[in-house]
Amino acid sequence: MNNVLAAPAIQTRAEATMLTGCQAANSNVSALDPRALRNTLGNFATGVTVLTYASQGTNYGMTVNSFTSVSLEPPLVMVSLMRTSRALAYLMDRPFAINVMAEDQLASALQFAGKPQDGHTVDWLVGESAPRIDDSLAHFQCTPWAAYDGGDHVLLLARVESFGQRDDARPLLFHRGQWGELA
Repeated sequence: MNNVLAAPAIQTRAEATMLTGCQAANSNVSALDPRALRNTLGNFATGVTVLTYASQGTNYGMTVNSFTSVSLEPPLVMVSLMRTSRALAYLMDRPFAINVMAEDQLASALQFAGKPQDGHTVDWLVGESAPRIDDSLAHFQCTPWAAYDGGDHVLLLARVESFGQRDDARPLLFHRGQWGELA
């Protein structure tokens, strides 16, 4: 049973369950160069998602590449969102959709990454708990489950309420700061 009521509270590192033997608190993380770390992490190719939600009759979205499955029972997924994100407060207390972008949806991914493309319009599908982007490779309708402290990010777990996919498309990818597609 989910013990989270309305909006989930963000657990701090001290409140979160740590694995036995994990001594991350004793490591010298401050000595790492954040830009070099980001560049190295960029070697891990990811898919691209756009989280979408509605507020006061308007549809919004944000491009996110930190997305993963967490559990099949209950069905949970996770996204990692910057703590400073304006969307974070909205996503913690209302349904949202996770749209996995297809290789032909770069313009939509850029739109919601703050780089709108001239002449591009987003085709919305409404009528479910949250608006979603038409023709996405896959989509998940979600409700917030729990949120955890992730340093400068918040790890938002969401329960999957419904989902779907296109079998005739390929994913949009992100690697080393560049957009790409499968070879």
